[in-house]
Amino acid sequence: MSFLNISRKSTNPAEPFVRLHPKDNFYQSTSFFPMPFAMITTVDENGTTSIGPHSLTFPFDLIEEPSMMLVSRASSNTSTNLRRGSKAALCFVEWHKPWLQEIVNLGYPGQTPEEKMAKTCFELEKSPSPEYQDDPEFPLIMKDAFQVYECEINGEFEWKPHRETDEDSRENFWNLSVKNILLRESFERKLVEQKEFPHIPISFGFRHNENERRFFFASHSKPFPVHIPVSDAKAAQSIWYDANKMDPDVRFTQESCVALADIPKPFRKLALKGIIKAAKEEGVTMVDEDFVAKVNAERNQ
Repeated sequence: MSFLNISRKSTNPAEPFVRLHPKDNFYQSTSFFPMPFAMITTVDENGTTSIGPHSLTFPFDLIEEPSMMLVSRASSNTSTNLRRGSKAALCFVEWHKPWLQEIVNLGYPGQTPEEKMAKTCFELEKSPSPEYQDDPEFPLIMKDAFQVYECEINGEFEWKPHRETDEDSRENFWNLSVKNILLRESFERKLVEQKEFPHIPISFGFRHNENERRFFFASHSKPFPVHIPVSDAKAAQSIWYDANKMDPDVRFTQESCVALADIPKPFRKLALKGIIKAAKEEGVTMVDEDFVAKVNAERNQ
């Protein structure tokens, strides 16, 4: 019996696949690809903040210099503003069905920021971050957002694939460096406690039939945990062996490595390097479980 057979599903393994050839916007025109989305605010040349909903926003650089990949139509207000030097705020809102039509309206092309924002129901406010409050290139953020990524353009990233379509129909690819992550106080508690998750709308993108042009959205049910198998003593022993080969000036106790056994294997080497760096900065030559706990606590602040 297939493992998947224990779950509620509509997939029939005996049913044949139909082969589809990718075409423009393949993720929505020829497939089902559920996506969260960000309401991105940017500033135009007149100082007006506009909101552009974008589904194609993805975590990109995950560790040392966190960033988001943004794919945006070249003619959009968002891309136009970013090209002239605007910074960006990626605002995330909760599920509220009356907002969905407004979100679709904000994504409609051809309107100036002034025209678009004159009709919206969403209110804006200044960033609470001191470095951005009086920055003319930093946009206002959404009052209804529960979470905001405050971003600046990473000028080193460039991806320009060959395109035969007209320039306005092409995509721009942006690497947005995440400078601050803002969470409302109650959501920060939810993040720490992991007992409650925000109800975030999901987009299935643009679909159309003969006379219908529509965006499809979905809500989601309450998230639940699926636990990772508990690491055993053998894993801790392996970490201890690897850790004590990395730097001759910093050693690890076996107890300290037990605390590292829950880290997924692909990230253990990076975690060990971070602990060794911290140990050298503090003159520690023997890393014990208390020092590992201290490093973890500092990273989580």
